[in-house]
Amino acid sequence: MYTLVIINPGHFHAGLVLREMHPEISKDVYIYSEPGIDLDNYMKLVQSFNNRAQHPTSWNFHVYAAADFMEKAVAEKKGDIAILAGKNNLKIHYIKGLHDAGFSVLSDKPLTINCDGVKVLKEVLASKPILMDIMTERHEITSLLQRDLVKNKNLFGDFRIEKDSPSIIKESVHHLYKTVNGAPLVRPGWYFDVKVQGEGIVDVTTHLVDLIQWMLFDDASVDYAKDVELYEARRWSTDVPLDKYKLVTKVEQFPASLAENVCGDTLKLFSNGDFSYRIKGIPVKLSVIWALQAPEGGGDTHKSIMKGTVSDLIIDQGPQTGNKPELFVQPHGNVDQFEIALKKAVAALNYNGVSVVKEGGRFRIDIPAALRITHEEHFSIVRDEFLEILKSGKEPANLRANLLSKYSLLSAAQAMSKS
Repeated sequence: MYTLVIINPGHFHAGLVLREMHPEISKDVYIYSEPGIDLDNYMKLVQSFNNRAQHPTSWNFHVYAAADFMEKAVAEKKGDIAILAGKNNLKIHYIKGLHDAGFSVLSDKPLTINCDGVKVLKEVLASKPILMDIMTERHEITSLLQRDLVKNKNLFGDFRIEKDSPSIIKESVHHLYKTVNGAPLVRPGWYFDVKVQGEGIVDVTTHLVDLIQWMLFDDASVDYAKDVELYEARRWSTDVPLDKYKLVTKVEQFPASLAENVCGDTLKLFSNGDFSYRIKGIPVKLSVIWALQAPEGGGDTHKSIMKGTVSDLIIDQGPQTGNKPELFVQPHGNVDQFEIALKKAVAALNYNGVSVVKEGGRFRIDIPAALRITHEEHFSIVRDEFLEILKSGKEPANLRANLLSKYSLLSAAQAMSKS
């Protein structure tokens, strides 16, 4: 039986880990946090899981709320798995303290938001126990299918290398105001302070860098110094008017800590960025964009293009896809011959109900609703994978190397964007 210890939960992701029960996780959950609105909102979320009408959870929450929460968590050591999702500027230091105390750590991304934090991360990864970040996007069905097809040489070929054009393009669009678990999401005021939360280039892009490592090198290690070449990065701001800031945070005024980025009644939030790099010779461009509010019926979006010599694999999401992520395959040769091979390959995959639909000169991979699980549901899946690693005592051989490579790239991109 494993027991969870939640550390300073300032982000709703710390709650989604508790969205479902698990027979090998104790019902007793120990929460150590600074007191305040972040903790209050967190408790409302996790209590809502206990109180929901269908499939309620039955967690018993034990809360310690005081400034010395970290010292208390380490001294008492009520559990063996520590969960972190909150302020990102101190997160890596909490991780090191918990790791040194013998906790296995499952943390929301990003583990760190700057180059100094990468140095601490390297120390943590040098010894047991295990540290893992919560990479939910690996469980999005279109990403799983794109990963399967990019490995099929007959369908995809090799990566198409063209001058001044990336072979892989990934773009993620997020929204500051949105609905989570059926209710408008309230973000803490510090979420808008990039010195605490981190800029977009080191936050959401964690998923994009991870997806590329996972899709292409899941059985191999990526060494940042040898395998990655970063050559371009930039950042820009989203304008957040005071009325929108109030709507999202329920805070009436911009705090003094944001003064340097406030002009009149508008905050310049450096939440956007893009960067270009090569990984084992393959050119990549990644972009993250934060808009103020999701359009009616819409939400966060993900676009992914992988250019092959035989076909291109394209994940698209937006009004043109009914706001659902869809996977398209664009062949470069004879469409009729390609259709036969594609249908055979998709039928051989282990996904019930997935089929191929021809749309003009390209194909859409038709995905049944049963395979389209939500972002919220992904968190329990990652948690359960972490448990399986702990139970088996066998962590993935490349886990530590690829964590270090991922965060080394992100922090270097942020530094380059500022220069």
